[in-house]
Amino acid sequence: MEVYLENSKSKTGKHAIRSLLYTLENGKLVEYKTVKVKSKVPPTYKIGDRTLVIIPDKGIFIHLVFLKNLKNKVRGKVTVYKDGNVVSEFNYRKLKLKLVKGEPTYAEQVRALFQELKIPIKGINMKLPKG
Repeated sequence: MEVYLENSKSKTGKHAIRSLLYTLENGKLVEYKTVKVKSKVPPTYKIGDRTLVIIPDKGIFIHLVFLKNLKNKVRGKVTVYKDGNVVSEFNYRKLKLKLVKGEPTYAEQVRALFQELKIPIKGINMKLPKG
């Protein structure tokens, strides 16, 4: 399984993107640092770096991507991987988490991770969109 880890911002500093990778070990969320770097890729914005990394097929991983826009609003996407497959996807917007697809059982781990990172959450919408 391959994911991008990025930390870059624009020259003016008004736009930024940041991605993190966490794993669930013995019931605790730990930042995954033993990643195998596959290649360096040009970043989205001018200042910073972006790497393509390989994560193992065993275990539960949470990949967070946050994007700050011109109005200082933060949007995000949270993807939960289990044994190399995507099991849940959440969107973060207006301080709310929304389940986009997958299983709602991983919402508690995502909420705990947001509390650990001190990212504010007003609520979580667990209803899957119809269609």
